[in-house]
Amino acid sequence: QCFSREFSRFLPPLKLVFVPETFSQVLSSSLGVYRMQMGQLTLEVSSGDITKETCDAIVNSSNANFDLYAGVSKAILDGAGRSVQMASPGYLPRAMIMTTAGQLPSSNIVHIVGQNDPGKIKDLVFGVLKLCEENKFGSVAFPALGTEALLPPHWDDMKNDIVKLFPLTPGSTEYNNVDGKGKVLCSNCLQIERVQNTTLWQSYQLLKKHLEVKNKHTKNEQLLYHGTAATSIDLINHKGFNRSYAGQHGAMYGKGSYFAVNPSYSAQNYAQLDASGHKRMYQARVLVGDYTQGRSGMITPPAKSGNAADLYDSVTDRPNNPSMFVVFNDIQAYPEYLITFT
Repeated sequence: QCFSREFSRFLPPLKLVFVPETFSQVLSSSLGVYRMQMGQLTLEVSSGDITKETCDAIVNSSNANFDLYAGVSKAILDGAGRSVQMASPGYLPRAMIMTTAGQLPSSNIVHIVGQNDPGKIKDLVFGVLKLCEENKFGSVAFPALGTEALLPPHWDDMKNDIVKLFPLTPGSTEYNNVDGKGKVLCSNCLQIERVQNTTLWQSYQLLKKHLEVKNKHTKNEQLLYHGTAATSIDLINHKGFNRSYAGQHGAMYGKGSYFAVNPSYSAQNYAQLDASGHKRMYQARVLVGDYTQGRSGMITPPAKSGNAADLYDSVTDRPNNPSMFVVFNDIQAYPEYLITFT
């Protein structure tokens, strides 16, 4: 009953109306496999490898360019072979495309632009079913859609690791975007690594959504910089920016984690030389939210008004023209890129 109720709640409205008698009970013919009948439609939910499915079509949740090469999408493209890998990015932007399945046992692959919003996922599912009906397909297999909604689509496959660093290719769009923001490093940047930490990222995204609701606006995030020592890198990559380190390099505006607007400020004042003469600095996503003037001794932002529970989200050196921000929540900043330079 629970399964039937949830499926009915998320099923998009259809012109065809099923009477209650056409819905069967949810049956489990084997461990981990659940099946129910809805008129002539059989719905089966199971765990397994979608690349092993033998059906008319399988669904690949990809990106807007249909070239996502990570997670389930990577497994599907690897299994399908180079002909499908080369074909899918050549299509004009659209909500979904269909290709052959290449070397996979299924006949076709429906590539969709993955969505995070439940409403948009419903529309996508309905669109795929309509496409299958138009092509007179008898079966289609979907992966679990939206289960990695909080992970960026450009992340590389982590192979079940919780934390992993991926060096960016010099000259790539992603590399140039990071290096371009920190132009002070252009001439002496040795390496830029993308920090992929699923737990930190998901916690950060949940807080970001909370601030959007609390503050009633979406301008809560800024890209800022944090210089540090080589000995702190592993801890930051795994645990994020820890407030307990406040005071090691100054706490003029509060006992929190400090981030600079200008990368040169972090690079020159806080990035420490290691034995090889290298320095390290993070480009971080920071939820500054609504901010106010900071002062020495603060351990939390002050209240916005007389309500002690309604606090500012961060503090700064100059509210009208900030050059640095201080946050007091360990999940309020995400160490997105580690820049090594001289």
